[in-house]
Amino acid sequence: DLQASVCEFVVTGVKALAETARKEARAGYESERVYLRGYCMSPGVRFCHCSGGITVLRAFFRLHQGDMDDVVQWPFQPRVKLRVVHPKGGEEREWQVVPFSYPPSLQRPQEGRVQDVYWINAFHDLEDLMREGYVENDQLR
Repeated sequence: DLQASVCEFVVTGVKALAETARKEARAGYESERVYLRGYCMSPGVRFCHCSGGITVLRAFFRLHQGDMDDVVQWPFQPRVKLRVVHPKGGEEREWQVVPFSYPPSLQRPQEGRVQDVYWINAFHDLEDLMREGYVENDQLR
């Protein structure tokens, strides 16, 4: 679908991911593939444990070969918003990206090759999100 522009995914096991990040410096969660504006992609988040003891949440997406690759424009020129939604009341934290360059991760995916992820250069402090109630039942959406 060339018109679909929104998807929602839930990150489960937030506590375990945060603990893995504390022990191993990072842990990731990548959602299932979705089609957004004709591009096949999988959004995700990475928990990164930084010096100073804080754990931050970074967003990314990975492009995949898709059924509409011959129709959509390459390189992918995203105007992407990724949001964390509060489970009570719908309040949101948001990442927004409009890239200033087009690295290989935004080029058309090639058969037999796993595409690198495209990192969104913004982050949220996981402890702030937890304290403000964005994590509920060990889930983040």
